[in-house]
Amino acid sequence: LAKALRDPGLPIIHILLTSRSQEHIRKAIQKKEMCPLVCEIPVNTSGEGVAATISLDGEDVDNDIYLFLQYSFTELRSRHPDFPQPTGDELTRLANRAGRRFIVASTMMKFIDDGYNDPRDRLELMLELTHELLPGTEVFKLYNCILSTCSDPNRAYQHLSIVAALADPLPISQISKLLGPGEGCDVATVLVQLRSFMDIPADSSHPVNIYHSSIRDYVSDFS
Repeated sequence: LAKALRDPGLPIIHILLTSRSQEHIRKAIQKKEMCPLVCEIPVNTSGEGVAATISLDGEDVDNDIYLFLQYSFTELRSRHPDFPQPTGDELTRLANRAGRRFIVASTMMKFIDDGYNDPRDRLELMLELTHELLPGTEVFKLYNCILSTCSDPNRAYQHLSIVAALADPLPISQISKLLGPGEGCDVATVLVQLRSFMDIPADSSHPVNIYHSSIRDYVSDFS
């Protein structure tokens, strides 16, 4: 990338890269040849004035997540006219439990609007699950709650682990073959309960993909 950006024939271009704070990435962008090309934007995650440029831990994030949930439920209702919009208090509770983490809010919505269950029942279940969670709950605890709703949580976790561990995503038919005639006989039935965690294409020949890298971290740290 650095070599390409130094090409005099390249038009003026700006590339925004975002990632977790990984040491190998930081070392790469701090190399001598990269320094003139990179403008690092510090992120305030502690609330103690590291930078005011971008905040991932401020009250504005609470409002953004509230708006995200509000828009998501409005969009859901456009497809399900009989779906009752959550009250302001319910939206606030869900946004509060998201703990300023969009991945938590996104997972909540994928659980509610999974295209398989009645979203009204799923909303009630999510409100019940999050009632016991403290504000700012880590996403792993939400994943635990969602797994607990599966017909066989241990089996669901096993299948989730396999999908998350695959270097190259596989379609359901190949996952079934990988598990063998015993464990692989009901892969589709189990995975459909995990739509909050992964994208399951309508075309069964297409691979199944997890939504977020935190799911891979979760299955490797499960207890």
